[in-house]
Amino acid sequence: MSDINGSCSRCKTEAAILISRKEKFCKTCFARFIGGKQRKQMQDEKFKVKYGKAENNVTRVLLALSFGVSSLALLDIILLMLKEQAGMHHGKQGFELVILNIDEHTTNSLTQSAREIVPLMKVRYPNLTFKVLSLSSFVNNQALLARISLYDDFSAIVKDFSAEDFRIADLLDRCPNKSSREDLLHIIYRELVLRTAYLENCGTVLYGHNMSRLANDVISLTVKGRGSLVAEALTDGEVSYRDRKIQIIHPLRDILQSEVDKYAELMTLGVFTLTSSIPVSTVTKNMTIGEITSAYFEMVESDYASVVSTVVKTADKLVPPTAGTTNTCRVCKAVIHHDPKSWLRNITVNTPSELTTDEERAVHAKYMAERVVEEKGSGEKADLCYGCIVTLGGITSAGFVWPMEKDSSEAILNDYILSDKED
Repeated sequence: MSDINGSCSRCKTEAAILISRKEKFCKTCFARFIGGKQRKQMQDEKFKVKYGKAENNVTRVLLALSFGVSSLALLDIILLMLKEQAGMHHGKQGFELVILNIDEHTTNSLTQSAREIVPLMKVRYPNLTFKVLSLSSFVNNQALLARISLYDDFSAIVKDFSAEDFRIADLLDRCPNKSSREDLLHIIYRELVLRTAYLENCGTVLYGHNMSRLANDVISLTVKGRGSLVAEALTDGEVSYRDRKIQIIHPLRDILQSEVDKYAELMTLGVFTLTSSIPVSTVTKNMTIGEITSAYFEMVESDYASVVSTVVKTADKLVPPTAGTTNTCRVCKAVIHHDPKSWLRNITVNTPSELTTDEERAVHAKYMAERVVEEKGSGEKADLCYGCIVTLGGITSAGFVWPMEKDSSEAILNDYILSDKED
């Protein structure tokens, strides 16, 4: 980046060190350019410093920090914004920041644990309090666990389930492939983030997803049969959680992944980055849907950035349908506007073609001998969206286990809070 000739296109005085969107930038102007994109998404009055009667109504904002490059860049930008507010308003800040990390150290084989990184971050960012929430807290309340059985007619029944020590690893181990595992993890992450925002009285959640990540999610959600979630999950706006509305904002939605990488390099954020030690396969059949779409956008971003932008802008125009049924999926909590069971029954061929050879008959006999057909029996009917039907369809014969109600116990969070005293 230091081989750029000429001066910065913005200030005209400093030497340019990088080019972005065909424009030359020095370090200061590029940081201001990136910060400006973030502030454009957070212009609401509730993020500004308050005086008078409104002074006691300071908004609490939760920032979901994965210790990836993008979320670290967002944290750095937000902290700079708060520092500027404090400097200009005699120590006052426009909002109170709550930083949440969901510990993925074991699940994703990260190079380090968040608990090892936090002390390093507090050297640069003093007085920060991080909340580190264990992924296993999703199944902390074993009494809520139930077994969901999916049948050939795509109907689902909730049955009793009992286990002394059912872990999150047990849930994920029942997934038939990496894409199903990835799909369920995204559902779990979203639930834990919203649960924390609810318990911490945060009216806003900030995600570090940049434009490239959002485009990736648009395509991957569509491929996984979760296209109905695009409008709610990826566009900025309010989502319902229990008895409240929580605003979701992606402040880096106008910034490309390559620009985030440059910002992180300039601000030396790499020392705080957590990465997985599991190598990403280059063989397509061994990749998850998310990995395939991510590789695609990484390839086209440098020469065809408009493709990334077009995908995100198109998704921004999507709105949930106003007609149709409005049941709720028991697994991912998505609104079901159209019953997927009827459509799946119409397109599914249940009668096999005639067996004509001895080899076909032998294979069929082996299949029937090994096939485990579960009787429906009694149980509560469960509404599932199309995406969850696809995911559950490949679950092992041990069955799919999931908490059927949300646990509101604050003890789940208190066990995983890192304060200044715990360094």
